[in-house]
Amino acid sequence: MRSLLRTIPLIGALLISAAPVQAFETLEELDKACQASEEAFKLCTGPAYHFSAIAGFSLLCKLREEGVITPEEFAAEYNEVLAGPNPDSKYLKVMWNSGIKAVLEDYPNCPIKPVP
Repeated sequence: MRSLLRTIPLIGALLISAAPVQAFETLEELDKACQASEEAFKLCTGPAYHFSAIAGFSLLCKLREEGVITPEEFAAEYNEVLAGPNPDSKYLKVMWNSGIKAVLEDYPNCPIKPVP
């Protein structure tokens, strides 16, 4: 019985590893797949919002922390970012805010706030 319990997960892993994977070779193929449905579009754009929040706000917070930009310059850039492509769905706001939360872990004194 004990060896059977070890064998079942191994069989499952082998079946999963043998499943074919659809790889995209061009940007057009990826774009077509992302436009296939609303859910596919969310899956494609969500991580983009998350990582763009991390990249943009990490840079701003680091520049402010190091004194490269003034608090006024920081505020101007921060407001410009927030005025840009605002997430129009709850899912995208969640992804955006999760990026902001990640930045605040590295820069706890950075004056950024999640989007309501």
